[in-house]
Amino acid sequence: MDVKLVDHGKEGELIIIGSLDARVSGKADELFQKMSERFTDINLNMKDMEYISSAGIRTIRNLYISVNKNGGKLTLSNVNENVMEVFEITGLAGLLNIK
Repeated sequence: MDVKLVDHGKEGELIIIGSLDARVSGKADELFQKMSERFTDINLNMKDMEYISSAGIRTIRNLYISVNKNGGKLTLSNVNENVMEVFEITGLAGLLNIK
């Protein structure tokens, strides 16, 4: 997984490239935590995300909790069909703001 950051002032856009799985979830957790401290609102742009595992789901859930605790909003954009199906199966599709 690679992540590109686009700074939009109080909103940070994180462009996720590749897979968010157990192999990278620890580093993603650290990065997402830093971003939730830096930005009020975060957009996870998943246009280049290929796969998400249960460890990746936990990472996004943790980010959602951190952003909400800070009074911000987490948005997921450009979610492909396979990743969206995982969000729907886990029940996160109803909780997350997905565009």
